[in-house]
Amino acid sequence: MNTMKGTEFASIREILHPRSVAILGASKDNKKWGGRLLQYMTRHRHDGKLYPINPKGGQLMGEQAYPSLAECPAEIDMAVLVLPSHHVLSAMEACARKKVRSVIILSSGFSETGEKGAALERQIMDLARASGIRVLGPNCMGVLNTQHRLAATTAITMGYVDELPVGSIGMVSQSGALMGAMLARGIDVGAGFSTMVSLGNQNDIDQNDILEYLIDDPATQVITMYIEAVKEADRFVCLLKKARQQDKPVLAVKSGRSASGGKAVMSHTASLAGAWPAFEAVCRANGVVLFDDVYDMLEGAMVLNGGARMAGPNIAVFSGSGGGGALIADSLEEAGLALPQLGDATRQKLSALIAGSEISLPIDFAAMKPGVPADPTFTSPIAAIVGNTMADANVNGGIVYLSTLPYMEEVALAAIEVAQAYKKPLIVVYGASSVGEKARQILKDGRQGFVNNQAGAIKILQALWNCARMPAPDADAADPATPQAPIAGSGFLPESESRKILEAYRIPTSPWRLAGSPDEVIAAWKDLGSVAVVVKAVSATLVHKSDVGAVRLNLKNEESLRQACLSIEQALQLAGHRLDGFLVSTMIKTDAELIVGIQRDPVFGPLVMVGAGGILVELLKDVQLCPAPINIKQAEAMLERLRCKPMLDGWRGAAPVDKRKLAMLLVQVGSLAHEQKHLEELDINPLIISDGDIYAVDARIIMAGREP
Repeated sequence: MNTMKGTEFASIREILHPRSVAILGASKDNKKWGGRLLQYMTRHRHDGKLYPINPKGGQLMGEQAYPSLAECPAEIDMAVLVLPSHHVLSAMEACARKKVRSVIILSSGFSETGEKGAALERQIMDLARASGIRVLGPNCMGVLNTQHRLAATTAITMGYVDELPVGSIGMVSQSGALMGAMLARGIDVGAGFSTMVSLGNQNDIDQNDILEYLIDDPATQVITMYIEAVKEADRFVCLLKKARQQDKPVLAVKSGRSASGGKAVMSHTASLAGAWPAFEAVCRANGVVLFDDVYDMLEGAMVLNGGARMAGPNIAVFSGSGGGGALIADSLEEAGLALPQLGDATRQKLSALIAGSEISLPIDFAAMKPGVPADPTFTSPIAAIVGNTMADANVNGGIVYLSTLPYMEEVALAAIEVAQAYKKPLIVVYGASSVGEKARQILKDGRQGFVNNQAGAIKILQALWNCARMPAPDADAADPATPQAPIAGSGFLPESESRKILEAYRIPTSPWRLAGSPDEVIAAWKDLGSVAVVVKAVSATLVHKSDVGAVRLNLKNEESLRQACLSIEQALQLAGHRLDGFLVSTMIKTDAELIVGIQRDPVFGPLVMVGAGGILVELLKDVQLCPAPINIKQAEAMLERLRCKPMLDGWRGAAPVDKRKLAMLLVQVGSLAHEQKHLEELDINPLIISDGDIYAVDARIIMAGREP
């Protein structure tokens, strides 16, 4: 229970299982929101009493109505407000006098509309907190709890539903319309829901409250979320960890990933969207399956709801069309998936079912031998083909392309049978249009789910694999660096100080020396072995040295060193920066360049970053992020996901990088980010790969404090 000033608040479970519900703004006209709500709630009788409130009283849709909440003869657990915004405050006062436990405010016209609406919303919430009332909304579309038969929602879809779609997929959404769209799509494909909640402005009950309820709810097996902005990030992350520990999959779609998307979110629910890369990294690290589309998310939820899990990227493809199967196979590799080789035992079993001297994927149902004898393990030859293939240890998932065939219904039944038997993701691409209506109905009744094109199937499997391949945060923790004292100073640190910090965390740097004059530069060069060196300016005021000409490369003799020092001094004078000295470091042969660093997100905290470095950073934007601290398996997974990974494996004859050493470097960067709470930013760019080894040759650190 939540308490405030001695007041006991209702739990989320109580709110979603009310014993009595009053509708303020109820109407007999189902073209009005209050009429729609009353119609839905009378059609789908929840396990409790229903009290319509309308100034005229009388009978509404066969229910006794009351002129006011005060005249209602019973205690009220929940009140649903379907009123113009300017009437909501007085309605809340009536709820407070009646000692109502919770209120759903479906009305809009509050903080999402500007300061005047926000001020009204604050008044309402102050009253609610003082009165011990939990509030869902305002500006929401209500809740659907099929376990309790509670249809306290104005979603238009409910007008077309005769029976509630009972099941075990839970949903929490910051958009009421998208909740309704998910419900409609779910009805079309046979999805069943436990609880669906539209949050609205989240001034009280928020996504974390509902997420926690769904994690603890025994009727919910899979959780779906539409998110615009994350509130209480620490709690959100803890709940994701809890869901992962309980093997209760969480799937999510987030808007606000772009500047225009963020603006749309702000006007929609008065939320401020967080940075997408940080959100993505935190979710992936904590087992969330991310999608771009709510319909793909629903199909993914149906797959996981059946108990299927993705253990690898290898996908079997089945089709009644050789061309259809070939097109799907062509698209797999682009998504990071693969068409595997089948094992000898599998091919031997399939040879009794399929004509041809060599059995391989994709499998064309048209090649099925006529008069195949019955297989006692399966109900049909089609099921035997799909089942024996999906049983192969090299196969992690499958796509069945159901085109117009003489045996469409048999393919649909086979997909359901095999998906239930092997618990591997098996997705049907329904390509039979109205001709295959009977097969479509079989898939719907069997809750198999289906997509309408191959792109959807591949996106779902790609999302499942992207999630499965990221290790849990607490798996195989690596030995971190010895804890270091807090870093002194604020703002931008000179590279010499940054290098010392890296070395304290066992992060290898190129050999270097600090010099105060040209003579000391020459002495440093000799100390480094008189090899080719780089000379850079050291300045407390200069962040980007290359921009003002404060870096000189490949210097091999005293004359070039003196000239470099003079040029750097002149460049800094011209740019208005103070010269504090020179940094001399050995030139390192470059096979490849990475960028490694720390980004401190204002919502989620420090994130470890690795990606293609040097001049390619902005061009390729090939970067992986993971919340700090990280373990060795997470670091290795980040490297595997880079598009520039071929550079690490040895490109054009170069030696492959020591990946264990590189992964350990990322772990140490994570320790640095986690320990040094005031570190705002770290860029190691480039981190050079040379003959398989790694060297940080430039580093920039910014500490919390003044702007650099």
